[in-house]
Amino acid sequence: FLERNLHPSNCLGMLLLSDAHQCTKLSELSWGMCLSNFPAICKTEDFLQLPKDMVVQLLSHEELETEDERLVYEAAFNWINYDLERRHCHLPELLKTVRLALLPAIFLMENVSTEELINTQAKSKELVDEAIRCKLKILQNDGVVNSPCARPRKTSHALFLLGGQTFMCDKLYLVDQKAKEIIPKADIPSPRKEFSACAIGCKVYI
Repeated sequence: FLERNLHPSNCLGMLLLSDAHQCTKLSELSWGMCLSNFPAICKTEDFLQLPKDMVVQLLSHEELETEDERLVYEAAFNWINYDLERRHCHLPELLKTVRLALLPAIFLMENVSTEELINTQAKSKELVDEAIRCKLKILQNDGVVNSPCARPRKTSHALFLLGGQTFMCDKLYLVDQKAKEIIPKADIPSPRKEFSACAIGCKVYI
């Protein structure tokens, strides 16, 4: 019954319930739904009330589905600020879960590096300073960056399908590797054929 009624709106509560009662299958299903619906669940009251270890496990997960690492950063800070007096000491551990070097450069410099709570904690500031160094290396194409703060999550990679020689192409398709299907993702404003395409950052140019 609980498995059939699992939904993004209740998956965090189900996760806690399944852990408390050692329901392995329900726990796995709830955990998968939390990972795939992170943009929605991170804004809920249930997320803010999660125990620290579960927040760390969720935010650090390689398969956490988020198109923007800023969402992970903001979720970490929202959780800290929900009970700042008791939770501020966990900031360094929470910051380690964020791929800081994958944040937009302007956001990293203007929002993260100037955050007062970060600058009052030596360990937190060290993490941000390392992320800035990694970001500069990435922007300058200065060698390979192996730091954990610069490693993309597994779900941040997407495979797109487009093109053709016989017919005009008017759509961009996404290959959903989990569902093993091809789904329309976006319309191409000006249909064309026999074109080239490339990806730069988070944009696809045709």
